[in-house]
Amino acid sequence: AIRMKCVIPGRCIRAFGKAIQCLSKIGDELYLEATADGLAMKTVNPARSAYACFIFKKTFFHVYQDGRDASSAETLKCKITVKSCTSVFRALPTLERTVDHCKLTLNLEENKLVFVFYCKHGIVKTHNLGFQECEALQAVYSKDLCPNRIVGNSKVLSDVVSNFPSNLEEVTLVAEPDKARLRSYTEDDGSENTRLAVSEISLVAAEFDDYRIGIDTSITFCLKELRAVLLFTEAINHALSLKFEAAGRPVVISID
Repeated sequence: AIRMKCVIPGRCIRAFGKAIQCLSKIGDELYLEATADGLAMKTVNPARSAYACFIFKKTFFHVYQDGRDASSAETLKCKITVKSCTSVFRALPTLERTVDHCKLTLNLEENKLVFVFYCKHGIVKTHNLGFQECEALQAVYSKDLCPNRIVGNSKVLSDVVSNFPSNLEEVTLVAEPDKARLRSYTEDDGSENTRLAVSEISLVAAEFDDYRIGIDTSITFCLKELRAVLLFTEAINHALSLKFEAAGRPVVISID
């Protein structure tokens, strides 16, 4: 059988589970791809306006076998529903405490993605998930050409975002050389059909780990995806990077 196999050590269960929870807040389907460098997990939102990808390098795992035939450049890929995968990691705090390691296998002949948790006291828990074969999911963008870069502590960014209502869909980032401003708007149903600013938060450049603005820019983007990524970065205590150009171009949020 053509199969991928990787073993996640117990200390890494939290990061892996949090990544799946983050992806579940963005898309409905989870795309897995076993590359020579590591395991990629991706999703895209229903409107196809947001794409997210986590790449777990080979060094993240105790064991990593991509399952490819030596004579083929084709990588193993599959697609599963996000719900089925989040159910496996629903009790994440318990898994963190009790799991010694987790074996993940992808079997193309049986169309099964299998998680086996080896827990304390000899307890073994197995989850069999059915999947579909799929084409590679890949967004086209370049973060290296972006003239604007903001890197911030995830706690600082979370505190800023928490000032906006949980049902707010979009926020506008106004980036200037010395400061960044985040604004929320509401639609005015009057005859002018104008947008009224509701609240604005200003942060000086010194509040960020890195702040480089090559072009003064005002961009509007969805808060939902940013909130999802912040939940992950806060859990692993990691900084977050935003790279962007101008309105209408992608905002690239990354964890390096």
